Amino acid sequence: MKRPTFLTIWLVLIVLANLYSLYSYTLGTATITTAMPNFPSWAFILLDILALVEIVSAVLLWMWKKLGFYLIIGAAAVAVVVNVLTLGLLGLVGILGAVIGVGILYLAMRPAWANFS
Repeated sequence: MKRPTFLTIWLVLIVLANLYSLYSYTLGTATITTAMPNFPSWAFILLDILALVEIVSAVLLWMWKKLGFYLIIGAAAVAVVVNVLTLGLLGLVGILGAVIGVGILYLAMRPAWANFS
């Protein structure tokens, strides 16, 4: 099975972006709370977990498992809720990013969908 080039690139970007998120939400909490003092501490833990779920999901997709796609959809949905609860209207940017990201992943997977189990 040959993985489409764009899908390969997108999966690598998902992993890199979530590694950065994981770094930001673990080691950058002081910076975030300085900029947004009302940002709840529970959100850092949840966002760390979501970043880990997305990394695992990308690995599953790399291994041709559809479960990775469904996990990414679930993680994106939870992230949307967290963004709205913690950032209010600024969370709308997160919603747009989540929808676009899942849409791009779907389009990248579509040519090879039959290869996923």
